[in-house]
Amino acid sequence: MSFYNFVLNVFTLYSKVFYKYEVIGAENIPDEGNVILAANHKSNLDPIFVASAVKNRKVATIGKKELFDNKILAKILDKLCVIPIDRDNPGISTIKTILKRLKEGYAVGIFPEGTRVKGNEFGDAKAGLALFAVKGKACVVPISIISNYKIFNKVIIYIDKPISFEEYYKQKLSTEDYERLSADVLEVIKDNYYKR
Repeated sequence: MSFYNFVLNVFTLYSKVFYKYEVIGAENIPDEGNVILAANHKSNLDPIFVASAVKNRKVATIGKKELFDNKILAKILDKLCVIPIDRDNPGISTIKTILKRLKEGYAVGIFPEGTRVKGNEFGDAKAGLALFAVKGKACVVPISIISNYKIFNKVIIYIDKPISFEEYYKQKLSTEDYERLSADVLEVIKDNYYKR
């Protein structure tokens, strides 16, 4: 068993033992093709909950580069396929790494708001989500994590149908265009969050 699979099994066990963990819509994650998983971000537990919900793809999550300052943690994150990103100024090498992971068959996990936004509020969607989807020719699967994160309480992972950006692949888009497309995905995540 690989380190990734071992940790994923631990994540799944943790989610089920300490929370009333429920996944709705797992069948909406395509088995093949380039896929980005876009989820709301309210807790450090969110990457664990998303990874535990995805059984048909290996997930490479994007994480803030500051997490890699600790050498031991950096090695663990690297083995878990976490991609470091400078949230203020993502370099070309980071973009290339993300596109490479998509080509390698990973489902890339992104938090469109770029940081945690606690409570029932949401932040603004960043351009990166749509940029990676268009450049990587990937569909985007909106995921709503619905929980108060209190131990032994309910956690619902609601996975909606994939969104295609294929019509934009050959267009020249501005940062504002990418932000608008990312915001459209975040609206789906928010709608599903508030409905449940």
